[in-house]
Amino acid sequence: TAAPMGAFVRSATNAYAAGASIFAALPGARLGMFGVQRSLEQYFASLGGAKPHALHDMVMTAVERPLLQFALERCGGNQSAAAQLLGINRNTLRKKLVEHGLAA
Repeated sequence: TAAPMGAFVRSATNAYAAGASIFAALPGARLGMFGVQRSLEQYFASLGGAKPHALHDMVMTAVERPLLQFALERCGGNQSAAAQLLGINRNTLRKKLVEHGLAA
């Protein structure tokens, strides 16, 4: 018999959370190509046969938040300077800060 949809959703949600925590645990200095590849391998090993979740969103969320924090710290909280450092529009930065719960 097929598993109920709720069980599938819980399984996918748990897999996503496990993957996100693996990426979040990476020290910034190790977040090169091999660090990301190793984290992806750990994520797939932790699935235990479950279907992987949206990898792009998981990786981008794990990388983008610390990147935004770094840029803001580097620029002393100046959002215009942080946006310039990141190479994005200030309004885009503000939107991303809200998305990641970093807006003041």
